[in-house]
Amino acid sequence: MKKIPQKIKSFEIIQSEEWPEYDLKVTLKPCFKCNHKCWFCEEYDNNTKTWTKEQCDEVLEKLKDIPKDKQKIFFYFYGGEPTLSKYWEYLNYKLVEIFPERELFIQTHTNLSLNKQRLEEFLKKISVLKNKNHKIDICNSYHINKQNINTYIEKMKICDKYNALGFCFFSTELPKKAQVLDELHQIASLFPDKLKMKFTEIENLKFKNLPGYTEYLQDEYLVGSDNGKSLEYRYWLKYYPHLRKYFEEGWNFNINDEININYSDVKGHNIHKKFKFMKCACGLKNIVIDHNLKIYHCNDDFYNNINITDIRDLDLNTYLNKYVRCLNNACYDGLDHKKIK
Repeated sequence: MKKIPQKIKSFEIIQSEEWPEYDLKVTLKPCFKCNHKCWFCEEYDNNTKTWTKEQCDEVLEKLKDIPKDKQKIFFYFYGGEPTLSKYWEYLNYKLVEIFPERELFIQTHTNLSLNKQRLEEFLKKISVLKNKNHKIDICNSYHINKQNINTYIEKMKICDKYNALGFCFFSTELPKKAQVLDELHQIASLFPDKLKMKFTEIENLKFKNLPGYTEYLQDEYLVGSDNGKSLEYRYWLKYYPHLRKYFEEGWNFNINDEININYSDVKGHNIHKKFKFMKCACGLKNIVIDHNLKIYHCNDDFYNNINITDIRDLDLNTYLNKYVRCLNNACYDGLDHKKIK
């Protein structure tokens, strides 16, 4: 275990496998619904509305005012499941049209449930519309039994065909271990550099609704350990250490300009729960636009319903001008933003 300073004065990302370098990140949530409805996921609400065509245009009109000094822009489609919006393609097409001279990284985080024809038609068209300054990235998440593994891999191959295949986050579920190992191997045999295991952090669910986890919850090594890592992380590390190359550990951070630490240790030491009231650089380079056209500086603000701005009141020339004070008890989605006292 690394010795972590008692007081955190600064925290900064120094390396990331998943995120590009950017001057501004814009998270777009045109849809907060999800068709998979995974039992462990709380990042959807199927009673919400999706953006209309008029609302899409309202968002796009606001984005035209992104300051000129923001030359590298990371547009991130997130949900819910963003492809449930029938205007997902339209938004992508318009972004490359509006920003022909800027360096764009346009990523969609999707469960790849859209059909193969729609996926290929989108990638074919946007490959023509975009230019050398633009990168399209389909970051995908695979969930056991939500769709056929062979069909899923065919969609990954379509993304790869258009040089748009991002990371595949494979959601593990210990009660389905044999199936996880089989299907994990199928993806790894084709796309080993794109595969990341995404562990179900059942501790965050307060041990509610845990189908099949009884035997693991009685394992002293798995539950009694005080290293803060999730139960699933500890299981796969102990019994299948050769799979560690697929663990989601490709983020490295610096604390107080004196110690470097990776993502799993940030979570293991609960560093992500020590930023409340620190100043965060998300105020300089991050915007979240939700399904209700409300604006936030980070996704954690969205989930905690704080620091809200209505899109009609948004002025991008003044919104991105200072560090903002963090009011969240934990930082899950803003670790890529520098924190200072």
